[in-house]
Amino acid sequence: MSDPAPELVSLSPTMKRLADSLRRTLKAVYHVHPAHDDEQMAATAESLEQQITDAGTMGLGQPSDVRYTRSPLSGAFNPIAAPVTYEYGEKNITAKVRYNESYQGPPACVHGGIVAALLDDALGRTRHLTGRHCVTGGLNVTYKRPTPINADLTVEARIESVHERKFIVTGEIYHEGQVTASAEAVFVFLADEKFNALVSGARDASRS
Repeated sequence: MSDPAPELVSLSPTMKRLADSLRRTLKAVYHVHPAHDDEQMAATAESLEQQITDAGTMGLGQPSDVRYTRSPLSGAFNPIAAPVTYEYGEKNITAKVRYNESYQGPPACVHGGIVAALLDDALGRTRHLTGRHCVTGGLNVTYKRPTPINADLTVEARIESVHERKFIVTGEIYHEGQVTASAEAVFVFLADEKFNALVSGARDASRS
């Protein structure tokens, strides 16, 4: 098993180009001096914003395969998400990712919040291996050493045990064979009707 909805990404080459271009733009903005004053550059960005807004035809509630492309952590069509690939085994997941300076916290290091979010995303994706709805019951992250920017990172996540109402997952981020951060998570299984009720409630709240 590989990433969800790969066909959708391959069928939308211009959307992929748009997201990739905006990612590069975010990185470029990082290097612009705060005092830089360029009215034309700002106007061009605002014009593009309006063009994209006018093209929007989808509301908040989108099909699950589309939502995967919007993920802020791994969505191919979300420019704030670093390019990441996932591969699924029988009980484990492997991810490859590289963060540029847009994700920097301490000098030359990926922000700790991004590190935790990456582990949350990777460990959470193991739910696809269970075929059941679940929610995060707890996530404990341990930072071992700095996670560098502009470096190839590997994430490993695996299901340690499955119980009647929950399952336990562990995972790590690696750089050149060394663990930079690790995590353990508890995911709680939910019946379809309860999961759908939670989603419905969240959607109602997001419209208020």
